[in-house]
Amino acid sequence: MALGIGLATRQLTWANGVSAEATEKPIRLGLVTYLWGRDWDLPTLIANCEKTGMEGVELRTEHAHGVEPEIGPEKRAEVKKRFADSPVVPVGLGSNEAFHYPNPDQLKRAIERTKAFIKLSHDIGGLGVKVKPNDLPKDVPQEKTIEQIGKALNELAAFAADYGQRLRLEVH
Repeated sequence: MALGIGLATRQLTWANGVSAEATEKPIRLGLVTYLWGRDWDLPTLIANCEKTGMEGVELRTEHAHGVEPEIGPEKRAEVKKRFADSPVVPVGLGSNEAFHYPNPDQLKRAIERTKAFIKLSHDIGGLGVKVKPNDLPKDVPQEKTIEQIGKALNELAAFAADYGQRLRLEVH
């Protein structure tokens, strides 16, 4: 099993830099629901994080917590309230979106889906969205793919900034 361990502090610390609180306790544990937590609904996930001292959580997409771009305003407000009523910080969302696709329609869908994740993270009180630049297709010059990924990331980072969110990269 894999455990996502990271720095997690209260939202103001993440959004505005290091706080006095963070300097007193420089390392905090958080959970990425990649393997652990993937089968827990949101109330169970938050309760288990509280019980084990996990102070932050990245909600990986397509898991049992059900926090996906398709949920409506009422459900988003409910998710935000659950976290607000808990010491657990929604560090963000872990999407599976990538931007190396040679097919322009597939690339556009990935960019638009990422924008939907950014809006969702904002609405639930999250701090950002993780994406995966991920691959260099063999039949496309590497320089072209790298430029395409860079352009997509620049567009999305600007979009995320408008929502007070961060765009994070996971590279395999």
